[in-house]
Amino acid sequence: MKAIQYLSTTALASILIACGGGGSDTPEAVEPIVETANACIIDDPRRNVGDGMNAPGRLEVDFPPVQQASGACGDNQQYLMGTGIHDITGVIGNTSGAGWENPFQVFTSLHTRLYARAFALGSECNDKSLIFVSADIGLMRASIRRGVLEAVANHEVLAQHYNADNIMLSATHTHSGPAGYSEGTDIFHYGNDTTVYNVIVDGIVAAIEQAHSNKLAQPAGRILLNTGELLNTNINRSKPAFVLNPEDERNAFLNERGEVIDTNKRVVQLDLMRRDNPIGLINWFGVHPTIIGPTQPTVSSDMKGFASLGFEQVMGTNYLPAAGEDNFVAAFAQADEGDSSPNILIEEFPHPDPRRGGGVDDFDSNAISGIKQLAKAMELFQQGDAVTGPVDYRLLHIPINNIVVEDPVVLNRLAHPAELDADVIRTCAGALGVSFGAGAEDGQGPTVEGIKCSDDFAIQEAAFNDLAVALEARGRGFPGGWPAETIPAHTLAAVAMCNVDELGFVGDFDCQAEKPVFLPTGRNVLPIQLFRVGNFALLGLPWEVTTISARRLRSHLLEVLAPVGVDTLVIAGLVNDYVHYLTTREEYAAQQYEGASNLFGPWSLAAVTQESLKLARAVASGTALERGPDLPSAELGQERPAYNPTDGFHPQGEPGTLITDAPEMVSPGDDITIEFVAGHPRNDMRIQQSYAQVERMAENGEWQIAIHDRDPRLLYHWDALIPAQLPIDPAIIGPSSARVVWQVPLNLPAGQYRIRYFGAAQASPLSELTPYEGSSREFTLAEPVSECADYQTSERDPEAT
Repeated sequence: MKAIQYLSTTALASILIACGGGGSDTPEAVEPIVETANACIIDDPRRNVGDGMNAPGRLEVDFPPVQQASGACGDNQQYLMGTGIHDITGVIGNTSGAGWENPFQVFTSLHTRLYARAFALGSECNDKSLIFVSADIGLMRASIRRGVLEAVANHEVLAQHYNADNIMLSATHTHSGPAGYSEGTDIFHYGNDTTVYNVIVDGIVAAIEQAHSNKLAQPAGRILLNTGELLNTNINRSKPAFVLNPEDERNAFLNERGEVIDTNKRVVQLDLMRRDNPIGLINWFGVHPTIIGPTQPTVSSDMKGFASLGFEQVMGTNYLPAAGEDNFVAAFAQADEGDSSPNILIEEFPHPDPRRGGGVDDFDSNAISGIKQLAKAMELFQQGDAVTGPVDYRLLHIPINNIVVEDPVVLNRLAHPAELDADVIRTCAGALGVSFGAGAEDGQGPTVEGIKCSDDFAIQEAAFNDLAVALEARGRGFPGGWPAETIPAHTLAAVAMCNVDELGFVGDFDCQAEKPVFLPTGRNVLPIQLFRVGNFALLGLPWEVTTISARRLRSHLLEVLAPVGVDTLVIAGLVNDYVHYLTTREEYAAQQYEGASNLFGPWSLAAVTQESLKLARAVASGTALERGPDLPSAELGQERPAYNPTDGFHPQGEPGTLITDAPEMVSPGDDITIEFVAGHPRNDMRIQQSYAQVERMAENGEWQIAIHDRDPRLLYHWDALIPAQLPIDPAIIGPSSARVVWQVPLNLPAGQYRIRYFGAAQASPLSELTPYEGSSREFTLAEPVSECADYQTSERDPEAT
């Protein structure tokens, strides 16, 4: 046993329950208790973790004075709007995390459910509408976008309003969502998983359907634009690369202590208001959701989902809304997070130390980061000015591996050292560098960062033998991850990777400069997209964009957009596709993890800037823009080995049988563990439902849902009798059990409670899939001890985390 602090989504679920509801998925759920919840969040002591690391400072780049938008929509402040939300959790047993790319990670637990959140926005003054989706997934793969666009095109209603031009799909980048939806061969996850893919695509489409239905059924409203500063929540994890950017550029962003601001501290938020009532918000803040680490066997939406679920608890969100009905949806979406880490103490406690995020373990740190983002969103909520102007959009397909930068505006602003220059500024065939294998500081891999072709390496034929030995050592014997020693990448790079053009690889790699080519990869044509909603604009890119890269992009685009009324621009990465990182030329030269993961060479940012300016100029002038070349095929890649249902016979009885019961009396702050005989969670993913839920006896004698398994205070653990060593290990076939672990909030009302568990089992592929359920005894909860759920250190089973 060890003492840890385990934290729930927020105090909010408990506050709402204490006031008479909040856990129900029915329209009769309790009205939001906003003032009480707001006080609990704003005053939450977790916001003080890391206090003083940052100081207030500059948030925005220079750009020309903003002018009033002209035309029929110049003074428009009325927007059609709708929200949608749908469960996309998928398979939580024997999958692994998209983002960590750790072939030894095996998911067996559920921390929080994953959701797709959709927003339909339009203006009647120019009859244009758009869809923005933020999905709790690791990577927005081209295969996902293809599946969504095909479903929309075949939809009788949606096809009349939406297509590739006006649908933007964004990933929050949680690293703890199930992988298996890549358009390529997903070697780190042993192939793809059609079930995972279908859950994500179907859930996104369902969220879009809801958002559109809501937009059509309800009158127009206003959108409030809020911006603010969030400190002590992100750090630059790639400082050796950041400091290579020009000194004057770095010194342009100083805080009040005179220190360089090396990550974007700006929060941008749109509040959707109808009849002066909020129906949703979209919040952008750039930080990696990498707190729930690869050592955890846990599906989680990380701190972005933490904040979304928390705000939705405040507002009484209905997760099973009726068509056309207003429903509050809160998306905490991704911005320029390329070099931004939430693990604010990682220099003191390097990965995998659980204290690196400021808490005592991953879950504690997740709550700390989540509450900071949630509280800032609540402080900004409904404080901004009304958005004014038209709705517009442009989409461009760019041949990313063959772009020559010729735009004089872009060329004249390049400020790199002379030794980094080239005769022709162009992109080249995509490839990952050797240091890609090092991973980032949030989760390190088997190679090391900073390996460059200019290094003085001894060329030895034995390097290949060394590599073979190192790779063999990384076989099935390391289920916890990579061992500490590193692949001898320096000698490998010298032998082959800096001479890749001479080795007969297909592709033009000779402009990769400092990068030792490790793995040719990448797509030839990529989508980039620009949305405008009044004086707000959103540039969607398929890269993870570093801080200085985003500043340069904002400066260029706002010079074009400010004269037509745009004063706020967000650079959103992980949009519509995924092709790793976008760094500056200077950062690329360092060949840190991010530079080694910049696929298309050192001039990628210059090329993306040139092409993005085409979008901005088309929006500013109101002119059409040809999409460009067709995107390549994005069919789902090779399948992982199939799952064969074989739940077998458990010695404790049939599925649903209670193994360990709850105590008869429970106090606030207690931990309760209930155990049941189970089937594999893949048998029934409980989409839009729950594996486990806490129920309370109402005054009328009926049981009501009090806590759903989307709340991380209620964990679901699936335990095979023979644990898997790999996500596809056949040893897991056979009987299993499930533990439901609940840390009781300090502010739940006293009364009678029970915990219920649901699933399905299949003894063999030839037998029928049979639903089952189980229940704990009815137990008594003592009187609450706090108005807010002040989280306490308690003794817990380490496996429960």
